Amino acid sequence: MKHPTLFANATDTQNALVLEEPTQEQWHTAKQQLESRCTKQELQKYAEALIPWLSQYPAIKRATRNGRVLAATEVDAMLKSNASKSTIAQGLSLILGSRQNLQLYIDAMSTELRELWRTLLFNIFLTHTEAKLILKTSDNLFKEQRSYYYGNDTAWNKREYGFFTTANFRSPEKTKYGYREYESFIALNKGIRDMFMPLFFSEASDSDSGLNELPAGEWRTVNFEAESMTHYQLLEGLLAQDALPVKKKGIGITDMKRVQKKIALAEFFPGDENEYRQNLRAFGYMQLLALNDYYFVKKKDNKIIPYEQVVRTLIDNFAKLDYFVAGILYPHIKGLTKQMTEYGRETKLCLNMLSCLREEPERWLSIRDIYMKICYLDSQENTSRYVALVFYPNDEQYTTEMINQYSNRIIAANSYAMQFGYTGLQMFAFQLASIGLAEVALNEQPLANLSPCSALEYVRLTPLGRYALGVTNDYEAPELEHVAYFELDPDRLIIRSLVDPNPYAQLLKDSSTPISRNRFETSALSFLANCHKREDVEQKISIFRRFIANELPPLWEQFFQQLLQHCHPLKEDRMGYKRYILSADNRDLIQLVTTDPVLRQIVVRAEGYRIMVKNDDLKKFETQLKKHGYLL
Repeated sequence: MKHPTLFANATDTQNALVLEEPTQEQWHTAKQQLESRCTKQELQKYAEALIPWLSQYPAIKRATRNGRVLAATEVDAMLKSNASKSTIAQGLSLILGSRQNLQLYIDAMSTELRELWRTLLFNIFLTHTEAKLILKTSDNLFKEQRSYYYGNDTAWNKREYGFFTTANFRSPEKTKYGYREYESFIALNKGIRDMFMPLFFSEASDSDSGLNELPAGEWRTVNFEAESMTHYQLLEGLLAQDALPVKKKGIGITDMKRVQKKIALAEFFPGDENEYRQNLRAFGYMQLLALNDYYFVKKKDNKIIPYEQVVRTLIDNFAKLDYFVAGILYPHIKGLTKQMTEYGRETKLCLNMLSCLREEPERWLSIRDIYMKICYLDSQENTSRYVALVFYPNDEQYTTEMINQYSNRIIAANSYAMQFGYTGLQMFAFQLASIGLAEVALNEQPLANLSPCSALEYVRLTPLGRYALGVTNDYEAPELEHVAYFELDPDRLIIRSLVDPNPYAQLLKDSSTPISRNRFETSALSFLANCHKREDVEQKISIFRRFIANELPPLWEQFFQQLLQHCHPLKEDRMGYKRYILSADNRDLIQLVTTDPVLRQIVVRAEGYRIMVKNDDLKKFETQLKKHGYLL
């Protein structure tokens, strides 16, 4: 099938084309940008791309800034094969330096060519096969060898892609033999993306694209601001017990599932059976807050830090978490390697999104608009890599294959922008909503179900989010309902749970022994379990005061004071046999060692206040001391 003419939209080929003359600043900036970013050969290709359009007009003129109409000799000069690089740049910048002139060029395109441009601006890479489907042609359009004969339509059809570049990456599909061959992909030359982006996508450069209300449609909005604050106290108690240890790759999934059962967070997709969606909120909540607690939250004297200050600290230090960001954004993608994530582009993607949210902190922003703004921002940077891609297709050399395990599809260059850039923004919006910083709008039937977060289309900051991002410096936390969860027996070391189920009952398992469904008994042995030093005891007492009861009956106060006084009462004699020295002033301990039947069997009394214990009896010795409230 013969390829149709892609520039046949001029209404009257007998009329002259009148170009708008850019301002001196626009002209100079465009020329400087072209000369600095492009080789002469690239500029010649750009000029060649304009030929099919310009050739429709017998005369090309420019309207000067003072109202005169002159022959556009700059355009004539740039088309000559022997023109200098500066001359070609001068002629190109007359067209490329003016949005009105660029719009004339776009308006002259066929519908198919405009669609190809839009798709490439959005996806960055396309296979030749996809491009031919858009253009409705079977021609081989992107040969490296080009004809410089300007006299027929066939030659023009080859020149219409001078703004494009080609590259070879691994194919999206495997061959019948089970491996991926290299395939030709096309992209727009990065140097001219920022010139055309706003004309195809006005939202890319629009600083006011937010909405006061969601557009018409069936949206489900989710806001966890209040719940995030109420559950943090429980999570903080579990973090203090090292329930979510930070490992080499972040927080372990097994640990998160165990903790989720204890804190029972509400989910974005309640009841969903998909493994990536069923705990989406809980994993985001726990990962971010556990990493923040481990690296950034500085606790002084075990004082409670307000939740709003905790999340503000997280946002202020988010860039420092770059080692973990890829795993947080792409848990459903298999094949990512350390070499691919070392550039930190996925972290920059998140930081750019935070900047977009700060610009319009009270309005709904679509993920699509945020994505286009970031694409536009990328195109203005003089670098070969796009943050929207996050991982560049050449990075495939570091991995055998990347698989989207949610959709069970291979990830190739033509889907990088959507699979990493667009999906990364959606996942980060979910992360912000997980900890209460954002409200999200979900479309239960998205157009493309590429990832666990495909349903998310709009996001806006909550009041807590505006405080965390530094938009406001004051935050009034919602009034949380005070609930008495426990009652302490004033005469015995017995704790009674007053609500069922009690979310804080899990914290008692490390310090007390259940004696019925709602009653727990505390003893020196149960409280000192897993304690090895005085700091462990102090931390347990602090957690008890914070989550179980702050005001303690005298019996309980005396119990805790004794535990602290009894920490490390013995000094170990390190000479040979395991020896200990009793303090002459500690009459209670001396009497205990000499009268307790178990201790009398395992302790050998030596000269003075020294005692000896066999290595085989050390565990038994330590346990018996704990029963009496002493920590060895």
